[in-house]
Amino acid sequence: MPTEFHIGIDDTDSESGGCTTYTGAVLYQELYDIGIRPSDYPWLVRLNPNIPWKTRGNGAISIHLIIDEDQIETVQHLAVRITKETAHLSDKRADPAVVFLRGPVPMILQEYSLSALHNVLSIDQARSVARKASVETHLLKGSRGLIGSLASIGAGLDSVAHTFEIIAYRTRENLGTSRRVNSESIKVMDSKQGSGTFHNLDPESGRILVCPHGPDPVLLGIRGLTPQGVQDAFNRVQINETVERIMIFKTNQGTDAHLTQHRKVIELARYQSAVVTGRVDTVPKIVRGGHVIFQLSDETGSLSCAAYAPTRSLKAAARDLLPGDRARVYGGIRRYRNGKPTLNLEKIDLLSLVENVNKENPICNLCGSRCESMGRGQGLRCKKCGLHNETGTTIRIVTPRSLQLATYTAVVSARRHLSRPGNTVR
Repeated sequence: MPTEFHIGIDDTDSESGGCTTYTGAVLYQELYDIGIRPSDYPWLVRLNPNIPWKTRGNGAISIHLIIDEDQIETVQHLAVRITKETAHLSDKRADPAVVFLRGPVPMILQEYSLSALHNVLSIDQARSVARKASVETHLLKGSRGLIGSLASIGAGLDSVAHTFEIIAYRTRENLGTSRRVNSESIKVMDSKQGSGTFHNLDPESGRILVCPHGPDPVLLGIRGLTPQGVQDAFNRVQINETVERIMIFKTNQGTDAHLTQHRKVIELARYQSAVVTGRVDTVPKIVRGGHVIFQLSDETGSLSCAAYAPTRSLKAAARDLLPGDRARVYGGIRRYRNGKPTLNLEKIDLLSLVENVNKENPICNLCGSRCESMGRGQGLRCKKCGLHNETGTTIRIVTPRSLQLATYTAVVSARRHLSRPGNTVR
């Protein structure tokens, strides 16, 4: 009788080469070649983007099948062999793992996958979850890849928000060379596809975003809302080198899946993804490099919020905040300053804005010069002619705010893989 069977793979890549999605694409297509049809597209699951030891996008792969019991051993041997053949084992940072689960995905694995979007998980936690969920594990070197491979199976992309990405891979002889993709064709594709695809290029600078720049085998990747949409977009792109293979992935990219955990300041920990609601406490400071820092507090404490120069529109919004504004901030905890956590901003929701009020001394009615205060309760005196107005007071000047009650995000080129598409207000 057919049974559910799930494969999770992670950490076959490194900074010097390799790609976990490539491992998944090869395995998926070889399963087809031997007559085994997966029950869904392969899943590309992005995890907490704030993990400092990740390579590039912190993504893991899972493949889901409904197969006969007598096919399981064949699938396992194939998955382990292809993971070994495609893993970048020579690099000390690559730590490949492939895991197998028979039957429906248990709740403990679903909860583990959700936690992997927001927190730092230990290898001991991964081992415990694997044991409790009856997951069979194969570690090719160390154990680091166990975390992502487990989380990729539990991601639930068949029932939660998801998008799609079509990825084209390079031939071996072209690895490490400049990618030969026509930039103008990408711009045309982007204009033709509308909102059906996203993050193809930065509309402000024109920078092309679908092509990576490293030595990995990805030639280009186009993200969108439907499989047909990314396929149509790919067909519009002019590619001037041989493509080894193409694969469409179901993915949590573009969903803000990592920005759903609302936390109090006192609960924050290093490398978490978090959402915090509070009050702006300080006038934002522009620091060296053009970055903007301000303090935000809730009833449990305060944190620093950093909008970095490359985010451009987000940095501009942060710069115009005033003490007393209320905001919901989204991002990752990456460092501490003066004992306080610092949240690297990805997005700001402005909930309320204070008036921008300045007080000025009035103009003298007699000579038109500026008056000055004589001291508390003593009125005003003209600096030029000396006219004394015993009842005079300062004038309250309200300057319109440049900000709106809206969501401000980073420019497209500074967004995470997981960031939801959509233009910032600015």
